Amino acid sequence: MTAVYVLFGSAVGFVFGYILTRTGITKYPRVMGMLLLRDFKILKFMLTAVTASMILFYLFSDLGLLKVVPKNLDWGKLVGGLVFGAGMGILGYCPGTMAARIGEGKKEAIFAAFGMSLGIFIYALTIRPVRAALLSNEMNGDLFALFGLHRWLVIAIAAVVFVSIIVLVDRKFDDNRENF
Repeated sequence: MTAVYVLFGSAVGFVFGYILTRTGITKYPRVMGMLLLRDFKILKFMLTAVTASMILFYLFSDLGLLKVVPKNLDWGKLVGGLVFGAGMGILGYCPGTMAARIGEGKKEAIFAAFGMSLGIFIYALTIRPVRAALLSNEMNGDLFALFGLHRWLVIAIAAVVFVSIIVLVDRKFDDNRENF
């Protein structure tokens, strides 16, 4: 059964990388355009992926095919998000676009992968001393419990908001196409 999961995950990863490459989302100017609020193609792509994933994960959960377990929120996730965002702003890569760029044969992506590996190594060396500080004051990450609403109501509201943002951005902005 594990081999099936590995094959399925690999297939999904290759399809995702292909889509990233074909849509131009792996290009540095596109990433910088998003971070500078000039190009919204990545926003539309990510909101589409988040909406579809949100619906499918909870649908599969309701069908008993997988179990969704919300993670607790803590300072570690905030600090990690800031480090991730700084790295993405500097390099123009997240792990997915970096892997896709390596697949495209881009040599600078290999340096980015080295930097990411170095960051993981530093994290592994320092997590014990900082764990107590970063993981204190956790709060339950289950937004449905936080709002006291049925999950499908929250999912429906989020999906409508996300799709509305996609439609609004698509109508108002031209994705800065002249740069590509």
